[in-house]
Amino acid sequence: YPSSRTTMNLSCNNGEWASAFFDSATAAEEAAAEAEHTLPRYADHTYHDFSTYIKDGGRIEKHKKSDRNFPARLHAILSDEQYSHIIAWMPHGRAWKVLNKKLLVDEVIPEFFGQSKFASFTRQLSGWGFKRLHQTGPDFGCYYHECFLRGHPRLTVLMRRISPGRGKATPNMHSEPDFYTIAKQYPLEKSADVGKKETAAAAAVPRMESSQPNHQWDPYYQR
Repeated sequence: YPSSRTTMNLSCNNGEWASAFFDSATAAEEAAAEAEHTLPRYADHTYHDFSTYIKDGGRIEKHKKSDRNFPARLHAILSDEQYSHIIAWMPHGRAWKVLNKKLLVDEVIPEFFGQSKFASFTRQLSGWGFKRLHQTGPDFGCYYHECFLRGHPRLTVLMRRISPGRGKATPNMHSEPDFYTIAKQYPLEKSADVGKKETAAAAAVPRMESSQPNHQWDPYYQR
């Protein structure tokens, strides 16, 4: 049997070992936390198709600004044929593209959003959860949101602003949705079919009365 002195030495050694163990665990946790901040955050392209949401009985509850917030105004712009040479839906109707950046900044953004900078416009897109496509092909450079579909302006009510401050996500091309395959199973109305009724709806969206910047549309504007 070990003597009392030996037992005391074992206790001291165990205490030193426990202290070293917890110090090591703390260091590992700190290193993991630091790595989490330094590792790239890839864009999440998980996609749920909402094209049949209303038809299937999904609830649409309007809120105070749902008819004139940023998504509603943007949908109205895309639905108005007079802007189709500047900004337009892709053939499948699940994403859209800026065709003329200069005209968008000079004519459309000031009229609908009271802004004059493309950077403010893209910050608004990020703030409302729009994602950009980077995969080579016809949809390269397009933006999309699963509740932002051609012919379904009511779905924009489901869109919400996301929390700012997470930083820019790294493109994740391999996980981007294939809208052309989705469109074969769940086709949307063609632009010509929805043009008249949506153009009328677009005309009802109020324009900005002042040329002064209206920062309420910019979710990341620092007041």
